[in-house]
Amino acid sequence: MSEQVTDRQRLLGLLEALRTEHALLSARREGEETWYNTTLLKVDSSSGAIYLDELCPQEGHQRLQVGDILHLVGVLQGVPTHFRTPITDTGVQNGIAFYRAALPDHLDYQQRRAFFRAYVSRGLNLTVHLRTEDDVAVSGRLLDISLGGFGALLPENSTVHALDVLVVESLELPGAESIQCNTQIRYVQQEPAKKLIRVGALLTELHPPGERMLLRAIMTLEREQIRKQARE
Repeated sequence: MSEQVTDRQRLLGLLEALRTEHALLSARREGEETWYNTTLLKVDSSSGAIYLDELCPQEGHQRLQVGDILHLVGVLQGVPTHFRTPITDTGVQNGIAFYRAALPDHLDYQQRRAFFRAYVSRGLNLTVHLRTEDDVAVSGRLLDISLGGFGALLPENSTVHALDVLVVESLELPGAESIQCNTQIRYVQQEPAKKLIRVGALLTELHPPGERMLLRAIMTLEREQIRKQARE
């Protein structure tokens, strides 16, 4: 579950932390799926504004207009944050564009130990490729994903056990590049009447770029779940 931060001083503190840590933010225009990168340049509490760096790649900057609402996602000390804000003005300094935006009235701050878990539909057929300490390759279908870890179905003869540490050679994600990191198997369970095992794994040594890609993918899956529920 995420906490919605509305207290002004705490909200300002979290935004300032994103700025001082030079956290790379993922940004998308409301109503669109394409993500761009930016950073928080300044938090001006007196005028109730924040300043954002030019969107990258350049296509994002070319598409952005005053009045557009941006959704911004960042990872602060391993914890995902999300806020939305309208762009109120644009400018250029030293040949680089920047944007003035309204100070958000709230910020969603994910509890560290309560990561949202997104489920992967069978139609996506996303795969995770692992390598054991004995250099044995193991591949399976991704079932669910969160910033903390993932669930997957592996062949019954896979040589993995609880507490094993494996290399994630490739974790396929929707709308994002594949990520690489390490993982620790937390549980192994035989699937009834199937020649498969279900594993739950904890992601470790995931670097900030991987965290951002993972968070984008989770939000993509979450939106798809919401759309699916609305159709049912």
